[in-house]
Amino acid sequence: MLESVRVLDLTDEPGFLAGKILGDLGADVVKVEPPGGHRVRSSGPFSGGAPGSERSLLWAASNTSKRGIVLDLASDLGRADFFKLADVADVLLETARPGALDAVGVGAKVLRRRNPRLVYCAITPFGQTGPRAQFQGGDLVVVAMGGNAAMTGDPDRPPLRCTFPTSHYHACAEAALAVVMALWNRERTGQGDFVDVSMQECQLGTLLSAVGQYALHGRPPRRTGARIGRTREIWPAKDGFVSFGLRGGPARAANLAATVECMAECGMAPEWLRAMDWARYDPASLSDPELARLEEAFGAFFRTKTMRELYTEALRRRILLAPCNDARELLEHPQLRARSFFTELEIADESARLEHPAFFVRSSAPELRVRRRAPRLGEHQLEVAQEWLAGRPRGAAGCEDSSELGGEPKTRAGVFAGTKILELGAGAAGPVATRYFAEQGAEVIRVESRERPDFLRLLHSTPGMGLDGSPMFILLNPNKRSVALNLTHPEAIALVKRLVGWADAVVENFAPGVMERLGLDYEVLRAERPDLVMVSSSLFGQTGPQRKYPGFGGQGSAIAGFNHLTGWPDREAHGPWATITDSLAPRFTAAALASALLERRRTGRGQHLDVSQIEVGVYALCETIVQCSATGASPCRAGNHDGRAAPHAIYPCRGDDRWIAISVRDDDAWRALRAALGDPPWARESGLNTLAGRLARQEELDLRIASWTREREAESLMNELQAAGVEAGVVQDFRDLLGDPQLAHRQHFVRIAHPGLGELVFERAGFRLSESPGALSSPGPDLGADTTFILTGLLGLSGKEAAKLVADGIAT
Repeated sequence: MLESVRVLDLTDEPGFLAGKILGDLGADVVKVEPPGGHRVRSSGPFSGGAPGSERSLLWAASNTSKRGIVLDLASDLGRADFFKLADVADVLLETARPGALDAVGVGAKVLRRRNPRLVYCAITPFGQTGPRAQFQGGDLVVVAMGGNAAMTGDPDRPPLRCTFPTSHYHACAEAALAVVMALWNRERTGQGDFVDVSMQECQLGTLLSAVGQYALHGRPPRRTGARIGRTREIWPAKDGFVSFGLRGGPARAANLAATVECMAECGMAPEWLRAMDWARYDPASLSDPELARLEEAFGAFFRTKTMRELYTEALRRRILLAPCNDARELLEHPQLRARSFFTELEIADESARLEHPAFFVRSSAPELRVRRRAPRLGEHQLEVAQEWLAGRPRGAAGCEDSSELGGEPKTRAGVFAGTKILELGAGAAGPVATRYFAEQGAEVIRVESRERPDFLRLLHSTPGMGLDGSPMFILLNPNKRSVALNLTHPEAIALVKRLVGWADAVVENFAPGVMERLGLDYEVLRAERPDLVMVSSSLFGQTGPQRKYPGFGGQGSAIAGFNHLTGWPDREAHGPWATITDSLAPRFTAAALASALLERRRTGRGQHLDVSQIEVGVYALCETIVQCSATGASPCRAGNHDGRAAPHAIYPCRGDDRWIAISVRDDDAWRALRAALGDPPWARESGLNTLAGRLARQEELDLRIASWTREREAESLMNELQAAGVEAGVVQDFRDLLGDPQLAHRQHFVRIAHPGLGELVFERAGFRLSESPGALSSPGPDLGADTTFILTGLLGLSGKEAAKLVADGIAT
């Protein structure tokens, strides 16, 4: 889809995945390394166990679909060669500290002046401007400052991050989306863009509007470990852990009844449990002893079965239960194998062939997938120079000549103003994907049903407001319209088809098979509109033997491997708070949709995109798959420790549940931390002067540092350490986030009045486009709020015809 787009990738580890995503979407991505190679090449683990610049498994996993060159940007000759490539590039990706590349003459100011059509994308921990823009921060600090760590983990231990860098995954997917949006805008205006991606703001997306809900209700939640609210979510099985919710509600009643039936067949369901009325079950109404008795009954059953045995029954009985998979179990997963999700690629030195995730989206058009192994150092030096510089005018890639375009000025209307999107489905994964387009000016219409409402409209609904009082639904769906149609009526289906004719794209996240039963599947719709761009997002994808597995984001997180990788080695698996596949998959979905729309603008070709939320999760965790393929061992959760930094943990500070994240990645940072500690004798021991020595004594370091931080105030300590050159960040809760000066500077929170709930706090995307900031202007719609306008204003029905549809129960 991006075949004509040329990308220069100058990123460090936090941005690797952005180039990989663009490469898999078809762009020609060229990884630029310094002489001697990128430092990650020397980071283990290594293929075959022996260190080598071409054997790093992190490099092999994160830099597929790229070509590689070497340039010395510190030399005049290297900069000259770099400028030649940048002059004909479409996109540049970088992760340097704000202003660092400008200071050496190769930053955005120079490059965009030389090549006005360049889309320059900078990914940084906190964005380009603001009081904390110069703060350093890897994944640990970003997850802490972004709110998720405060909610993840056991209440009797420090807050947690996932052992692998989830903040990188979210930020890179948003960066890829923002780049494609900027390319779309360039075809309209002839101008490039500066894309400013804040990893912290992207990380807030994992909270799924929880900050706005807190601002409304003022009830700060606390960490609950393996529970969600009062009920257990992660359970020990015979050989691992499974995800299974004891929460109530209509969506879970049949699931609980089916589980008890399975227990009864094994002789493990006592009479009182078999007599439970799950349609009336409400865990909030149970006493602690009653809840404990319920959990003991389910827990005793789960402990007698393996994860595979429980999952087999879940598939057979449609139970919302999922194993907390590790990488080995994912490599063997029948659904992933049936969809040919893995592919073999050579390691760069050709010493081994390793399995990689092959794609994050499947397309009905030419296949989108990993296109080449990670490059050897300087492997494509001559090839890239010859191809990129062969008579191509400056900034000419992928777009008509700007003299033929209108050259429209920047606008707050958004880059997708005029684009029309029809959305069907329920939950978070679909709506979060389309809200990026709504924020950037697209007209998004949700097709909803009063008879079978979106389950988010039922969550924590405000008393007296019915289906229009769920803060979560309202906060996740700003700038959208709603039409309510009863899709059991053929007339309603006909209306949807007419809306498909109006739309530029259709996004649906029903369970696989629902659109076919409604007569709205891609093949049917394409027959009426050949250039249709349609996205289907579901847990397991549209094909494969387990495509109809029923589950929510919690099950997706477990199956994709995130739960297994989050927690303490001596305790049960957790999961990053909320449901990480519900926040991660929409970003990939949106990037794929924007790319498909861009391609249709150029070629007139539509396509069907099939996104599996679980596959997106495994794709992001590609490093774990490659490690397991190479070594046979699956990476496991390690608390807050990291094999490439020490100390690297979250430490207590003065006050109730106050914490600070500290990460030391090199010896210079260790010396800076040592000075801040007062250079005590224990810290001067020679064994701590190297990373290897510090890694060997991590637990001792944690105890020493915790005894120091415990008497310090978190924010002042963060400022002191950052000023000294040490990565540090307060573990921010929802209250902290609302008062965060960096987020305030970037206007991340937007206050919009809601007619029933008053002023609500909405959140912007994690990126800013210099040429079109976009805006949030209206809250999520009431159910059917725009039915009359859509029927009469968009579809041209008369008022009498619209009234009859309402009277007949076809529209509401």
